[in-house]
Amino acid sequence: MSAIRIPKGSINLAGLLFKPASLSDKAPGLVVIHPGGGVKEQTASTYAKRLSDQGFVTICYDAAHQGDSEGLPHFLEDPSARVTDASAVVDYLERLDYVNMNRIAVVGICAGGGYAAAAAKGDHRLKAVAMVSAVNIGDGARFGWYGNEQPSSQVASLDQVAQAIQAEAQGAEAATAPYVPPTPGDNTPGDLADAYNYYCTPRAQHKNAQNKMLLRSVPLVLNFDAWQFADLFLTQPVLIIVGEKAESRWHSEKIYKILDGKNNNVKKVVVPDGRHMDFYDKNDFVNPAIADMVDFFKPVMA
Repeated sequence: MSAIRIPKGSINLAGLLFKPASLSDKAPGLVVIHPGGGVKEQTASTYAKRLSDQGFVTICYDAAHQGDSEGLPHFLEDPSARVTDASAVVDYLERLDYVNMNRIAVVGICAGGGYAAAAAKGDHRLKAVAMVSAVNIGDGARFGWYGNEQPSSQVASLDQVAQAIQAEAQGAEAATAPYVPPTPGDNTPGDLADAYNYYCTPRAQHKNAQNKMLLRSVPLVLNFDAWQFADLFLTQPVLIIVGEKAESRWHSEKIYKILDGKNNNVKKVVVPDGRHMDFYDKNDFVNPAIADMVDFFKPVMA
């Protein structure tokens, strides 16, 4: 593993580069996108390392404005930037003389899965997409974690955010919101209680994943749709891996329904008894997901 700096316009993204133990020929490359609120050292590096062991050159990285990456203001969740981050990583991979520039794909976990699909829609240098516990972060904000809320109910949130941003412009401290409930209770969705256990305890806690995003991220997220135009532009092979019992499963079912019949190479794997967070670090779920990806990527990237 090597720490790298990935140029993106006027800033640099902080990344981790993993290479196979032996490189006899130009290897395929993978861009690995971390979840919302996560950083490269968590589940993204787990997937990047294990996929490199299977012969891929992989890069996981911190999103712009997050982790060790540059970009101000910090702690901003900007979906448009997240999408173009992936293309900057493709640029980097293409410049490596041991990577086959015609065999680069993208892997995304949780919100990273939505960003992976969104990136591939517009950047067809990405030859395939794999999503694990995928979340379309815009849909999640509009419809709620269970997918049953009315988007119109979010208008009040936009009004509150506008007031907070106005106060910030007048010198107030920038307001933030948590990605996952900081104190889960009886009414907390199971997936999000599991997320607290992952992000906010020694299980995977990291100093750069502080469970906060700037409140000015909210309008950007609400106006974003990772699945928009996927039926037209996401023509590459797509692998969707989702847990049977994940409350977030509706995101995967939605994108599968959008692509089914439009994309001739979309595959959905529903893992029995799997929950959303199981695929972050539990070997009984991560290892089969890695095997599914390897089986999926090798023929489509040949």
